[in-house]
Amino acid sequence: MKIWRMIGLLILLIALMTACKKEIPNTNTAKDNVVVLNNETIQGMEKGILVGTPLRLDKKIRLADVEKVWGKYEEMHDHEDIHTYVYTIKNRRIVIDEEELKTLYLFHIEIGITREELLAKMGTPTEGKKTGKSLVYQKNDYRITFRYIDDKTWDLILFKAPQD
Repeated sequence: MKIWRMIGLLILLIALMTACKKEIPNTNTAKDNVVVLNNETIQGMEKGILVGTPLRLDKKIRLADVEKVWGKYEEMHDHEDIHTYVYTIKNRRIVIDEEELKTLYLFHIEIGITREELLAKMGTPTEGKKTGKSLVYQKNDYRITFRYIDDKTWDLILFKAPQD
């Protein structure tokens, strides 16, 4: 009887060790995200371009340019000089801010990604702590901020940093 207990305990221990050894699944996939964080996307963001979207800051774009690709926005919020437009694509919220001259200048995009994946792809933040709820990366003329929403969702914020 003791031997069967020992064998059962050994099997349980092996199963537990195997379960703990599994890698964290990749949550940042094209199936579930508008923006997939990969080398091409990171290089694009350093130039002000969100690869795979009509959103870019390297040249002036207007809401009509976005509507040609994504259609009419779902929500609009008027803040006098600033207008905010909201889209939902692949169950991800996309928020676009437009200045008074009708130029788009700030983008928020929800992406499914874990902190571990984010840090592995982007590296150490240029501002803030790795453990913080906001990770900021200054890349050339652009500021890329990731804001924590939950364990598997972050808000990617891209805007052109003002010149000193």
